[in-house]
Amino acid sequence: MYRGLIHFHSVHSYDSMLGINEIARFAVKNKLNFLVLTDHDRIAGSVALRSYFEQNNIEIEVILAAEYKTEYGDVIALGISREINDMKFSNFVKEVRGQGGILLFPHPYVGHNNIDLIAKASDMIEVFNARASDECNHNAVVLANKWGKKIYYSSDAHTHKSLGNSIVEFERRSSLIDSLLNSDIRQVT
Repeated sequence: MYRGLIHFHSVHSYDSMLGINEIARFAVKNKLNFLVLTDHDRIAGSVALRSYFEQNNIEIEVILAAEYKTEYGDVIALGISREINDMKFSNFVKEVRGQGGILLFPHPYVGHNNIDLIAKASDMIEVFNARASDECNHNAVVLANKWGKKIYYSSDAHTHKSLGNSIVEFERRSSLIDSLLNSDIRQVT
């Protein structure tokens, strides 16, 4: 079973106060075994978090990811190995795919335009964001159903207090990404 967080931020984002050590302590305390840290416009946070776990022999999987601001709004690139620099949406999608990554559509009804275009291109749609309104989250469920997309839940945490707002669990398959794409994700907090 995978248990962890999808879509949250560290001090590597301009608007977060969460340090790497603080995130690590939270993950160990809450028995998490994966984290998808999605700092704004850069993978430096997920690289640092992965390195921290490796250096301290902590078995928590970290997939490199970031939440990039494209011309149509934020999109998460997950499973990439290097930064994405072209924010023109069509080029962004090609570069993520070229790196073998997948696309997650965070908070679809907060700060986006061309929502259907992003939804169609995405592999997964965030249907619960702890920082979004109930109406926005409901509309995201409708959007995911419309496009037949896999769903996920997030705290979109920027502070320690909000880290636990959306811990998720799902069946473990061959890899974390495969498991995300092929398991039913449950929100447990």
